[in-house]
Amino acid sequence: MAPWIKPLGLTLAAILQATASPTLAQPALLSGAERSQPPTSQAPYILHVSDVHLNTSSKTTTYGQDTGLALWQALKVKLQTVIDSKTPPAFIIFTGDLPAHYDCGPANCYLPPSQRASHNANMTVLLEDLRALVAKKKIPLFFIPGNNDGLAGDYFSFADARQKTALQLVPEARNPYPALNTSASCGEAPCLLAAPHPKMGYYSARPIKGLRLIGLNTIIWGATYWPVDGISQKEAGNTQMLWFAEQLQQAAEAGEKVHVLMHIPPGVDAYAASHGSNTPLMWASLPAPGLTWQDQFLSLINHHSANVTGLFYGHTHMDELRLLYDRTGTKVREVAISSPGVTPLDSNNPGFKRIFFDPKTKEVINFITHYTTPAATNWGDSSYQFSKVYGCEPQPLVSCLAKQPLEQINSKMQTIFMVKNGTPGYPTAPGIPVLFAP
Repeated sequence: MAPWIKPLGLTLAAILQATASPTLAQPALLSGAERSQPPTSQAPYILHVSDVHLNTSSKTTTYGQDTGLALWQALKVKLQTVIDSKTPPAFIIFTGDLPAHYDCGPANCYLPPSQRASHNANMTVLLEDLRALVAKKKIPLFFIPGNNDGLAGDYFSFADARQKTALQLVPEARNPYPALNTSASCGEAPCLLAAPHPKMGYYSARPIKGLRLIGLNTIIWGATYWPVDGISQKEAGNTQMLWFAEQLQQAAEAGEKVHVLMHIPPGVDAYAASHGSNTPLMWASLPAPGLTWQDQFLSLINHHSANVTGLFYGHTHMDELRLLYDRTGTKVREVAISSPGVTPLDSNNPGFKRIFFDPKTKEVINFITHYTTPAATNWGDSSYQFSKVYGCEPQPLVSCLAKQPLEQINSKMQTIFMVKNGTPGYPTAPGIPVLFAP
């Protein structure tokens, strides 16, 4: 075990025993008052941005390319307008992938220190600009790493061999990442609750009263992962899972609701599945033997479904959602929501989201996706709402989607999957259900 990893007060066996219990906590039935949701325009919301993939060496952007400076400038102006409005976000989440992609080597995408200049420059500009966006209004902003955010390159550990991370490119002792405008000690919200291994990229915070935000580094659990920080994937992944279980338990004991941030979501990579991959799961089938990380994650989410009221991710660049099922594979327990990429690399339109939640229950009740075209120098006002696309009145997303057949959900999702730039070129349905292994 790495010297900085301290044993937690919960063992893997204890997690599995607790989550396998037939007396799992069930979501409480909503009262009449709780069923009556506030209109979207009156509900608090989260501003969700992901997968910018900034290329500071390019001014313009087209489909099939990463974000150039003109598109990034248009987005900054748009985000600042939202932040400065009469109804600013309760907080902001950035679910990973700061820099542009680059050509990989034959074996992996390792970047030697001598070849990191443009990679680091892209991350530095974006991190500095995000800090500037929230400086005036002091809006809390929470960052979690994506697979491109390791200094050593794509799908590498967040810390490199020198134990440096991307966040050290923009040091600021008075207002440090990963939780901007957030107190380092938890009293009044917003505050940081736990960051046991900051170089691993995961932590928890209290953005508003009654809500625990758990930011995971799901790159560690990913199907592709290259550790250069001295910690094996299995050891790092098991440690994070144990910590996640403790955080959920602490939230339950404190009577807090929970929102979970991820970059790589669990479930099937629909693109890989459609192109003949024999292993299309987003997460590695580890640890072995025993329950995989995906099954452990689903067990914990099922066990704490009365408290977990939002799951948010990025990575796919598309406007999609995923349904997390119970052990029988018949009941939807939670819904995970993506933010589309700002990058139009995969022929999607650039987008970001405002995610609305009930102020009492913290349940997600709606979202609005704001989008533009890659060549835009002004972001504009194009948008669409979840409630209208999926035929739902503002209500907990899980309540609406659990009643719809998968085929119907997939048909509706395909109309926005590419962020209003046509229909997907591959079957998307395999990516929606997130199921326990048979």
